[in-house]
Amino acid sequence: MRVDDICFRGLSFKMARDDLFAEAGGGNKARKTREYKADILAKGANAIVTTGGVQSNHCRAVALMCAKRGWKCRLVYHGSAERFYAEKGNALIARMCGAQTVFVKEDMISSAMDSAMLDFSKDGLAPYYIRGGGHDICGGVAYVKAIGELKENLAEAPDYIFHASGTGSTQAGILVGLERFGWANTKVVGISVARNAQRGASVISEFSASLAKYCGVRFDSSKIIFTDKYVCGGYEKYSPELKEIAMDAAEKLGILFDTTYSGKALFGMYNYIAENRELMRGKKILFWHTGGIMNLMA
Repeated sequence: MRVDDICFRGLSFKMARDDLFAEAGGGNKARKTREYKADILAKGANAIVTTGGVQSNHCRAVALMCAKRGWKCRLVYHGSAERFYAEKGNALIARMCGAQTVFVKEDMISSAMDSAMLDFSKDGLAPYYIRGGGHDICGGVAYVKAIGELKENLAEAPDYIFHASGTGSTQAGILVGLERFGWANTKVVGISVARNAQRGASVISEFSASLAKYCGVRFDSSKIIFTDKYVCGGYEKYSPELKEIAMDAAEKLGILFDTTYSGKALFGMYNYIAENRELMRGKKILFWHTGGIMNLMA
């Protein structure tokens, strides 16, 4: 894992660079495919079913993984086919990989995925089900292990970790990983990319409990910090200030941030620190860049 020292807009901090993760197009979803690949091979599966939005980083990473291994892949999208075939970015990569696609309304995702599993079984294949965003044990374990990698690259624990939080599996993995590797005092601030605070924290709490049990560690749900103050109106929406900080980072640091995920988290981190200035004074901060660069290319 690469960890950079950053000085930007008057703040010095460390940055964990999963945007440079060298598989499946990079980002946190690519990191998760490493765990899925191992589990799929262990179970002898050869056809994958998953879901996401039209510009889903998760669907792109899964499609690339399947293409590399020669596995069948069906992506159940919530969104319009017109947008999917018109846009580039993650959608273009999924198309190039030859993944099968289905487009449904959100309330039909579960039944469409079940149908895909049945279709693959009828074709004599061994299907494997991945929840949207990698919100399952494999997805969580990827970030438990990532904390082990982070610890190898840092001399001491950060006081705070900031990152973009969507389905919550990445945040849960980081939290459980901190417990697992002895950095339990590090606080994790999940900057919501869409969900309201109550729902987001509840999902993270529930999944963290399951993941902690699986990993054999204790977890205290009171440690969850998940804020929806910087969602800028919802998923894929952004403010002029958010766009400005992303553009400034590209110009001053040569690091790319999209406005849906990591850019929103960077914007949220700066505002969170400004709003909690006394609390944050002198703290060691790490920003986890979880990718999202392909969203810039749509």
